Amino acid sequence: MAEALKITALTPPYLELMPGPHYWARVRMWQGIPGITRAPNGRLWATWYTGLLGEGKGQNYDVLVTSADDGKTWSKPVAVYDPSRNFLNADTGDPMLWTDPNGKMWWFVNRSMKVRDDVSGTCWGFCTDDPNVAKPVWNAPVLAGRGGGTLNKPFAFADGSWLHMFDCRQAIKGDPSLTRGGHVYRFAGYGKPFEDVGCSAFKDSIFAEHMVVERADKTLWMLARTTYGIGQAESKDGGKTWQELEPFTKKFNVGTRFFFRRLPSGNLLLVVNDHPKARSNMTAMLSKDEGRTWPHKLVLDERESVSYPDAVECKEGPIYVIYDRGRYKLDMQEILLAKITEADIEAGKLVSPGSYLKQTVSKLADEGGGVRFEGETVKLREEFVRLNPDSAEAKKQLKLEAGEKAELKQPKPAAP
Repeated sequence: MAEALKITALTPPYLELMPGPHYWARVRMWQGIPGITRAPNGRLWATWYTGLLGEGKGQNYDVLVTSADDGKTWSKPVAVYDPSRNFLNADTGDPMLWTDPNGKMWWFVNRSMKVRDDVSGTCWGFCTDDPNVAKPVWNAPVLAGRGGGTLNKPFAFADGSWLHMFDCRQAIKGDPSLTRGGHVYRFAGYGKPFEDVGCSAFKDSIFAEHMVVERADKTLWMLARTTYGIGQAESKDGGKTWQELEPFTKKFNVGTRFFFRRLPSGNLLLVVNDHPKARSNMTAMLSKDEGRTWPHKLVLDERESVSYPDAVECKEGPIYVIYDRGRYKLDMQEILLAKITEADIEAGKLVSPGSYLKQTVSKLADEGGGVRFEGETVKLREEFVRLNPDSAEAKKQLKLEAGEKAELKQPKPAAP
């Protein structure tokens, strides 16, 4: 079918710019893995991965919503990325939002297709020149990576050039851009493909989900998700080659996403699950000595099943942190937002006017959506297998993704 229609993994995707009620919370069964950015006029934008039966289970899509009142209320989806509708049942993955040094807003999305191609997974970047308005015009998509997907924000050098984070999970011998690990891609210019620069292949990592900052000595410092906690690597040549270092930590944030950034003040921000086992105790940490110590901490959400933070820093001070809670759990299934400052993190509590924690961006149950009982999406897949016992597709559907396992089998967190 793909060959007959001349569709390949490199066929550009498109956006649904008038998404109807079939994309509203009422008909979603799960949601999570959010991203956030802020327009120059203060408008907030948020995106996340959502759909029917779960991560990697098909019929999923990414939604884009906006807030003009500092996160108090949010729109219905103003745009949707849904490759399942016209790309031969393709699936999507974790989306990402970023405002680049020129003020353009990027929405990076991923696609996995069942086609006879050397690489099925691709990343695409849509950008708009005016994120200040509620319904911006989007430029044509740009190819931003092959063999995996993106999740975390790019890193911008002082001169305005930038590196795009890309998590490659497909290896092809002889192609350096298709080696497993945390790649950095150079932004080559608007309307042009992104160019692979280099990669750090963390040996204890399934999903790198990496982020980069530049140190005072101009070396690049990369942190990555690992099976033991957070790994680290450094580059002395602008990202072309990387040396993996001793683990950054084995004490917290095991097997999950984090957020890592240099703030306009020069201090470093790290948002993590400050717990040795569970996705709980979401915490913002601050370092004033180039990451050698992290003495300043603010707990954003102490509850269980809080994960996958993303953030955006503002030159005038506030930091917005978005994260999910209980992607598959009854009466959770939330996208939540915190607005904090460096002063709040140093104090270990909210001290700045306007700061807030646990602001709801979206909760499925509030709009009639979500699961009816714990583990419902698993039960639905089990029933499908019972009705189709000899189907390879049915057995594949029964397999749980790592994220869902973490949600449903998570140990109860101890008191922080």
